[in-house]
Amino acid sequence: MKRALITGIAGFAGSHLAEELAGTGWEVTGIEKAGVSQDNLAGVAGRVRVLECDILAPRKVERIIREVRPDAVFHLAAVTFVPGAEDAPQTAVDVNVKGSFNVLEGCRREAPAARVLLISSAEVYGKASPEAMPLGEERPPAPAGVYALTKLCAEEAAFYYARAYSLACIVLRPFNHIGPRQGPAFVTSAFARQIAEIEAGKRKPVLEVGNLEAARDFTDVRDVARAYRLAAERCTAGGVFNVCSGRAYVIREILQKMLSMADADIEVRQDPARLRRSDVPLTIGDRSRLSEATGWEPENDIDRTLRDILHYWRERAERTST
Repeated sequence: MKRALITGIAGFAGSHLAEELAGTGWEVTGIEKAGVSQDNLAGVAGRVRVLECDILAPRKVERIIREVRPDAVFHLAAVTFVPGAEDAPQTAVDVNVKGSFNVLEGCRREAPAARVLLISSAEVYGKASPEAMPLGEERPPAPAGVYALTKLCAEEAAFYYARAYSLACIVLRPFNHIGPRQGPAFVTSAFARQIAEIEAGKRKPVLEVGNLEAARDFTDVRDVARAYRLAAERCTAGGVFNVCSGRAYVIREILQKMLSMADADIEVRQDPARLRRSDVPLTIGDRSRLSEATGWEPENDIDRTLRDILHYWRERAERTST
């Protein structure tokens, strides 16, 4: 049985990765900050171990890595909300850059043979013209905001540890991934939460939106979790791999799909507070490198994903109204 250590295990992607790994024969241990809810891990209760640890505490990170002796470390813990990084850049630097150094150094000291999967972001590519799509891994990074900059710094740290210490680092650049359990600050969850609360009579039938004209490469988080596992098992160390669907959906199209699934008549209203200062208008990724290395392809179509997101928020709305 292979041993995995997941940082940020109780988060959106971390919890789905825990399910993917536990369901395919891995022994899973995760670390999470004190006070973070573990509700997302209900599906793997009793099958994974969660240890309290802040990745900004380097000695504790090292002790846990020494105890777990992982074959693979999946480093997901991060400030992940782009506007949040813009509003609190120092926090984003601390968590995304210093935290990554701590994990890498801990692996160097205590698990030098482990594969270290650094979960970066397609945000490092920055803004690109439609003619440049799809974006491949050979494209030079050009961060357009604080979040992307911190992720690029974390990547460079991984490359350094690979060169200097022969640490088996793999950098993954996921594009937008969506699904059940994602926080309500993210676009599809924001839509679904409002729809569910309108259906439950908990808010007026008005859905507030931001920029509906941006186009994003969306992938179901469960497909993304499978990609992370396959990358750990099959990808060549030292490589950089996009994780994406290879097609873009305009946010307006996503909204219309979700409204068609709603059990209510809903007015759509733009909220200026939901507009981002550094929004990238179009993003499409090229997944061919990952697919060739692992055989991975997305399996969940967008309609199923959106239905599952709505179901998740409907359940939450029902629980809070009883």
